[in-house]
Amino acid sequence: MMSRIALSLTLAITASPTTFASEEYGIVGGSLTVGESVFSTKDSAQVGVTPNLFYSGPIGFVDGSLANWQVLPYVGLSGQWRFAEVSDTFTDLPNGIEDRDGSGELGLTLGTVGARVTFLHDVTSEHKGYEIQLHLGRTLDTWDSAFTLTPYFEVDYRDEKLSNHLYGISAAESTASGLAVFDADGTFVYEAGVIGLYEFSPHWIGISKAEFIHHDTDSPLVQRDVGWSLEVGLTYRFAGL
Repeated sequence: MMSRIALSLTLAITASPTTFASEEYGIVGGSLTVGESVFSTKDSAQVGVTPNLFYSGPIGFVDGSLANWQVLPYVGLSGQWRFAEVSDTFTDLPNGIEDRDGSGELGLTLGTVGARVTFLHDVTSEHKGYEIQLHLGRTLDTWDSAFTLTPYFEVDYRDEKLSNHLYGISAAESTASGLAVFDADGTFVYEAGVIGLYEFSPHWIGISKAEFIHHDTDSPLVQRDVGWSLEVGLTYRFAGL
């Protein structure tokens, strides 16, 4: 297996609106990750390291690479750096396929950290497209008061411009890779998973995560129907003590 450091920040902890409306909670740390990207040509899982970052409080939240400033109840200004999903740095792409650069995006979020709709538009002129995210999650108590589980589900709609940036195959790439030329339409992406947190102490929180993702596109870049990842790591609680 090939070790890689995955720069994408993938923590997506959510909780009830009541919990985070008036209280702070924040953790930062890292996880050992194993999984298969839908874009990878390898048949075996790859191992990497994933940073984890989450914060929620009265002023807004930071959920991985998505930051939101709560300007009104249930209305926030949001910003996100879209890390490169299709990149030979983080996965093994078909030969002849160029890396897709990341992009900076701004927009709005309606709802709470645990139940939200977010609109994000490219402001770096990388693809000039937009994405709409529907994210639902809920933190559940378990048989152990130190251990919680957070199942979550997310549906993303990526417009034609963003979809072509990620899934399109140009004539030059087709010649170099042998894959057919592909022009993408708007695309849906489905994610589901569960996050486990274990409180070893008020400051140190163990984290585990399982996630599955499906890109609803016929692009030849997508090598498998479902991508998956498993994580286990340690985080430091810096807010909400």
